[in-house]
Amino acid sequence: MKRGPAFYFAIIALALIGAMFYYVYESNKSKFDWEETSWKKKGYHEKSDQPYGTSILHRLLEGYFPGKTLTDIKKDPGKELPLDSTRTDHNYVFVGEAMFMDSASTQRLLDFVALGNTALISSKTIPYDLMQGAYAVACEDAPWTDYEVFEDSTAWLKLRTPVLPDSATPYFFAQRNQPQLYGWHYIESYYFCDSLPQYPLGYIDSNLVNFAAFPHGKGRFLLHTNPIVFSNFSLLRPETRPYLAGVLSHLSEGNIYWDAASRVPESVGRKRNGSSMFGRRSLAEEHPLSYILKQPALAWTWYLLAAMALFWVIFRAKRRQRIIPVLPKNENSSYEFISTIAHLHFKENNFKGLSAQGMHQFLAQLRERYGLVAPVDPETGLPRTDDAFFLKLSTLSERPEQEARRIFELFANTVRYEPTDVMAIDLYLAMEAFLKAAK
Repeated sequence: MKRGPAFYFAIIALALIGAMFYYVYESNKSKFDWEETSWKKKGYHEKSDQPYGTSILHRLLEGYFPGKTLTDIKKDPGKELPLDSTRTDHNYVFVGEAMFMDSASTQRLLDFVALGNTALISSKTIPYDLMQGAYAVACEDAPWTDYEVFEDSTAWLKLRTPVLPDSATPYFFAQRNQPQLYGWHYIESYYFCDSLPQYPLGYIDSNLVNFAAFPHGKGRFLLHTNPIVFSNFSLLRPETRPYLAGVLSHLSEGNIYWDAASRVPESVGRKRNGSSMFGRRSLAEEHPLSYILKQPALAWTWYLLAAMALFWVIFRAKRRQRIIPVLPKNENSSYEFISTIAHLHFKENNFKGLSAQGMHQFLAQLRERYGLVAPVDPETGLPRTDDAFFLKLSTLSERPEQEARRIFELFANTVRYEPTDVMAIDLYLAMEAFLKAAK
């Protein structure tokens, strides 16, 4: 069939219309990505020029010490960090929401610092296993847990040494250049005692420690609790540059190793970094396959064997098993109702309502199982509990009293503050774990 000029004219018109829509779509897209999280691999990434990337800091460190090099650790700090006892002026730098290391990488970093090198770690949470080495001898009644946090739209940061000309530098978290409420992290003062060598280097809001040195062996860890300080958005403000220069002045004048492999989102880091003695660690420990899966040849061999075993099971079952009739799906209207309500809460970001519903169900379980009643105070929105309530609950459920108290503390945080999805999930996981393990 012969196509006339009208056909080609229609094709050209459709192409022009498509190009126009594409141009309008691209022109309306935001030029900048204001996401701080590492889920999209952009938050604190050294090659990201977005507001919360770290490309400016990365370029600055490339020539920070004349004649010295900057090396990117892209796969495994446990293999790429040097352990040269004749050189003790190396620097390890990590900037991100959280870091995730296996035992081999953690030990390699501890050995690296013990030789006399420096490790600058700026994150919202610090690996518990790493602090077991950096904070091996604890202050009295102060075992390491993790950083603490408070919320505010602006925070004032200052250095104890070197002292800046201005007393403090303002920092803020922004979305599309508009300051927003943000969680600022700090180190509790009771981790610093006269009998141990760790000491503060900087403060946030006058008296909260957010930058500190933890000597280890011949070297030291420099812990900074607010990585937003090192983001592109912060460094583009001229008034923040003296603060950055003061922080970087604590580095040794040597080669720098930038860790791009250990960066994970804050929610992942907190689930792995918590102290197991307090029941805060929820991600699995290392398993026997850890070494195999880190070796490419062994990993592919393992995957091939697993795939062959899966195919064998599938085809063997197909030959030996008779056809299973399809049964109609059981309907559970109550489950559908609960799912619908939960979906609506998440869709509307109503994590406060979702947390309240979860606590309501938890209290109902306690009432049905153990006959314990904790009425909700209409003024505070919190269940009325006392020491006798927790003691009785611990006795009847055969669970530690601290575990029950933690659930009510997590719920209290969702009532007093505007909860996030992480807070709602942590509350749900704590209640679920308690009810599953309780007698």
